[in-house]
Amino acid sequence: MTTRSRVHMFGVRCAIAYILMLLLGWGLIAGFVPPIHPNAGALDVAAQFRADHTRICIGMIVIMFSALVFIPFGAVLTHFVQQVEDGAGVLTYCVLLGCAGNMILSFYPAMMWLVAAYRPNRDPELVYLFSDAGWLQFIGGATVLLAMPLTVAAAAFLDTSPNPVFPRWAGYLNLWLVLLIVPDQILFLFQSGPFSWNGIFGLWIPVTAFAVWFLTTFQLLREAVLRERQQTESPTANTAHRSLSPAQ
Repeated sequence: MTTRSRVHMFGVRCAIAYILMLLLGWGLIAGFVPPIHPNAGALDVAAQFRADHTRICIGMIVIMFSALVFIPFGAVLTHFVQQVEDGAGVLTYCVLLGCAGNMILSFYPAMMWLVAAYRPNRDPELVYLFSDAGWLQFIGGATVLLAMPLTVAAAAFLDTSPNPVFPRWAGYLNLWLVLLIVPDQILFLFQSGPFSWNGIFGLWIPVTAFAVWFLTTFQLLREAVLRERQQTESPTANTAHRSLSPAQ
């Protein structure tokens, strides 16, 4: 196995590490599952941040590290989109910027919640403000990260190679996932119900679609790295075989 293959496979596996760190920091440590209700008052929100001060701070630090873990995966995804384009072009830069957007949307909402929890005796109205800012960015910032599935869909439809990294079915899947995530943007208009940031259309369906995209893209990139490894190793194996043949 070449160094290049090892690095690529490490980047692919970072997708799973990223998802696990989000679940660990957001849900298990910080206790943000289920989310704080959008209709909760300032005193109630401040009381939760005060009571779970240490847990929330640790959970947010984990999420901030998840943004770092995501970077190698984004780099591998960009590399294979570049291969589809046969060189860095519009699609390559679109997916690169989409990956940067996803990294930012992992880091900055966590920073908002960390600021809200940092001083337990802070004015409840300020805690309320930072809590809202964190939730609205984390759940409602999907427009930036949609550059990733949209670019993958475009790459799938444009790739004419015999063994495409992103098969045509992946293109259709990515478009469907985008359609499932887009209603998330309505959450800015609601503080309760299915379209709020804790509702089925505002949170749970988009989060599920987001997870499906990651797991599917992880598998496609993993298969691409394995194919790349086989193509790299095969000539070496054939050369070794030919050099041994006369002696046999």
